[in-house]
Amino acid sequence: MRIVLTIALTSALSYAAVGGGLSASPVGPDQARGTGAVETAQEAPPAPAQGRGGAPGGRGGAQAEPVADAPPPRGADGRVQLGSSKAAKGYWEVRPGLGGNPRAGDVPFQPWARALQQYRTSRVDLYPPSVRCMPTTGPGFFNAPGFDFVDAPDLQSLFILNIAGPHSWRVIHMDGGPHPTGDAMRPTFLGHSVGRWEGDTLVIDTVGFNEKQWIAGSYPTTEHLHLTERISRPGLKTLNYEATIDDSGAYTAPWTIRWSITPRTASSWIEGGEIFEYICQDDRNEEVRGN
Repeated sequence: MRIVLTIALTSALSYAAVGGGLSASPVGPDQARGTGAVETAQEAPPAPAQGRGGAPGGRGGAQAEPVADAPPPRGADGRVQLGSSKAAKGYWEVRPGLGGNPRAGDVPFQPWARALQQYRTSRVDLYPPSVRCMPTTGPGFFNAPGFDFVDAPDLQSLFILNIAGPHSWRVIHMDGGPHPTGDAMRPTFLGHSVGRWEGDTLVIDTVGFNEKQWIAGSYPTTEHLHLTERISRPGLKTLNYEATIDDSGAYTAPWTIRWSITPRTASSWIEGGEIFEYICQDDRNEEVRGN
């Protein structure tokens, strides 16, 4: 039986906190590495649990009954708009509120990766690189204060904008092309991302990472990381996120992280709002900078 576990990804200073229910589960052996497809077996949900801060779900992984929400905004082509648009202006605000650490015992670590994760969590003076204003991609990109999506069909690209950290952005190439190969694939913080739509779900396939960041809490990753993300917006104020971490350099099997923002979570869709200037370096004290 597949193990389903709930995790809350927070960093020191609550910098990587996410305002929705999170869970992680190993991906089954029937899912080949590198396919980009993410299919997870769902167990019968237990009774709704009350999460910390009044948010449904929480550490038990159980979500409450569906939340009433308006339909998601759509463009002229009928495509769901994940972020701010003419039809619905706003942005996604991320607030602390889940607390706790990942259940590392259920993550399929290789021995060296487990030892490194344990060392990171044992040090009260060790902060994630994002707290020092370094870029982070994947799950770590969606941190406080918030983020937005900008669809640019003329450029065959979709941009994800992050208010926090170094005020960075991710480019998702939507032209159907492949990843670079050989010397053209230079390892970077954000990697190289290609995207496609599967119905109303944006599927992002990313490779080409360096090892200078904490992509998922305190869990290490290597240059072998293959990240697959699935993002959907079933309602105006609801955003679902799923990331499968497939890294043969650090783990013995792929595993998956999930979170949701809904009208009931601390994190929320700020209707009518705009992303704002946030200079990470101005908000870091000398003690944090020195780590």
